[in-house]
Amino acid sequence: MTDGHFDPRRPSQEVTLHVTGLHCTNCALSIEKHLHRVGVEKPSVDFASGRASFTLEDPAKLPDIIQSIRKLGYSVEESATDHAHHGRDTVLYVKTIISAILTLPMLVGMFFSIHVLHDPTIQAILATPVFIIGLFHFGSSGLRSLRAGVANMDVLITAGILAAYIASMVTMIFGLSHELLFFEAVGSIVTFVLIGHLLEELAVKKTTSAIEELSQLQPQEVRRIRTQGSGLDLLETIPLAELKVGDLIQINTGDRSPTDGVIVRGVGSFDESMLTGESLPIDHKEGEKVIGGTVLVEGSVVVQTTAVGDDTTLAGIIRLVRDAQRRKPSIQRIGDAVSAVFVPSVLAIAIVTFLASTLFFDVSMAQAIVRSLAIVVVACPCAMGLATPSAIMVAIGRAARSGILIRGGDTLERLGQISHVAFDKTGTLTKGTLSVKKLRTHNDEDQRSARSVLVSLQRASSHPIAQAIVRDLQSTELNSIHLSDIVETKGIGLSAKGDDGALYQCGGRNLANQLNIQLFDDIILVRDGHLIASLTLQDQLRPEAPSVIKQLDSLTCGTSLISGDTTEKCREVSVAVGIHNVYAQQLPEQKLELVRALQNKQAVAYVGDGINDAPTLAEAAVGISLSSGSDIAMQSAQVLLTGGTISSLPAAIRLSRLTVRTIKQNLFWALVYNVATVPLAASGYISPLAGALLMTFSDLIIVGNSLRIKYRSIA
Repeated sequence: MTDGHFDPRRPSQEVTLHVTGLHCTNCALSIEKHLHRVGVEKPSVDFASGRASFTLEDPAKLPDIIQSIRKLGYSVEESATDHAHHGRDTVLYVKTIISAILTLPMLVGMFFSIHVLHDPTIQAILATPVFIIGLFHFGSSGLRSLRAGVANMDVLITAGILAAYIASMVTMIFGLSHELLFFEAVGSIVTFVLIGHLLEELAVKKTTSAIEELSQLQPQEVRRIRTQGSGLDLLETIPLAELKVGDLIQINTGDRSPTDGVIVRGVGSFDESMLTGESLPIDHKEGEKVIGGTVLVEGSVVVQTTAVGDDTTLAGIIRLVRDAQRRKPSIQRIGDAVSAVFVPSVLAIAIVTFLASTLFFDVSMAQAIVRSLAIVVVACPCAMGLATPSAIMVAIGRAARSGILIRGGDTLERLGQISHVAFDKTGTLTKGTLSVKKLRTHNDEDQRSARSVLVSLQRASSHPIAQAIVRDLQSTELNSIHLSDIVETKGIGLSAKGDDGALYQCGGRNLANQLNIQLFDDIILVRDGHLIASLTLQDQLRPEAPSVIKQLDSLTCGTSLISGDTTEKCREVSVAVGIHNVYAQQLPEQKLELVRALQNKQAVAYVGDGINDAPTLAEAAVGISLSSGSDIAMQSAQVLLTGGTISSLPAAIRLSRLTVRTIKQNLFWALVYNVATVPLAASGYISPLAGALLMTFSDLIIVGNSLRIKYRSIA
């Protein structure tokens, strides 16, 4: 029932339960409130994954906590697999479609004189299935929220459809005035709010936990070297769980390092972008550290493990992601906050009106009932229920057409409040592909000769740097040069004999150190021990990046560059795009702390695409990734920019701000409508029928206002 192992000897451990039965964010909020009340620390419930996380000091209390959640009407599963969305969207689809089909004739009957559609019996036949769907869907959520001490929107919706349906059935059965028929109100309330829930469901359907994705970076089997009595080494394949500190493991080209360790034999180039974001592979030789989860691009090494299990660097990143997800603030919907006061207030007003009308005013019992029912109907939360989902429906649809995938209405709200955007460099502001920026010659060496030697040497290597050099330099006119005895020394570079008898060597930092040459560029070319050329490599800047930063400035959004790359390269990119705040050579935990520090002052969005960005994407108010980014980054982010470009980022912020303004306008209208009409209904100036018509008019205003999002400029 928990992720990992719960050790009763260790206090204050994190517990993750897998809860099923959640059908909306209100359910998650109810469980969070309940967990607060039972005394656990830092409770956080994620509707998308069905995970309820909290810190527990006394493990003996865990069974009681699980049982208390079950008493609220939810199930707690023991499997670590997420089942929260299994079949949930299909059921909601069916409910929404059935409700819409049955409600449409009743709405048509409100505006057109079609006799059969005005027949109370026909209306009851159409409305009853919709009422039953709404009662089970919203009523169950409302009942759970009341058990948890939260009067959410579903309580108000349930009260509204109950009052309208009961009044309509009583009217039909006893042949009372048609003014008490509200079947169409029942259908419209249930249908419109179900559509809102469906939109929310679809928005988070593809959201999965990044923690499982990170865990998959570790191979589940490793090749361990075991020395036999004869002195010969035996290579055996064992499960990762059996690996111990001090074991020797074999890692070959293309393998992912299963754990942290130190190279004891061999050299190789490792892709460490998952940790540093650095696009260049890093050469490592004997005595140097290897990080679990990194990929051996080229070479073959024997590594002695220095950490396993929860002590590895990758496990630390997983903990950072989990912690960041738990620390993310829970944003309560404005409508829920209002309804917590509004629901009991409306019910109290209806009861007081009935009592006052019969005891203190010359009002008949029947008229007092009519007034009380009018209050409940006129205060029906259809408008308030539509205020947020109608705007979100239009906004998410427009965003998708603009290449912006937004997961959930809460993300739209948070993105609209962003005042600072922090960027990763590699793969975000740059393309993540290497190219030759500059070739410099030294000691009066001819440019063409240097190019010829470089291309001839690098053709003998499959290293990513070699491929970039050949691609960028081979198209130029080259001298004819013959090289023989070409040798590639892993971690050092290439060497060869020229037809002029000279020894040519090409490599990076390790070669420069070996020859005592001061390295100012990325690659050097040496002839007989003397520097003759050097290369500077670069990661190509995204052409749209300067324009994006300029637009963010116009939106009064501050910008920062946070990268694991060198200070020099970060400064170069920041000057090119117009970013003034630069934080270079940052590890994942340092990025995380920087974003936390920035968020102490303002709402921060973080844009990244690498595995190393996952914790920061989860921690930021809004995590933004590119569709060309790593799977982990895309899973950790709440906004995905398609097309492999950041050009749509300013439009996403403009759209979110427009949506937030529209939601506030809708809620303001819904509140003004209720504040104005409830007193009139209590005074007898608004009948239940007039209340239903006013409610429909209010709905049309809100839907129309939300549709404006579709046509407003966000360019």
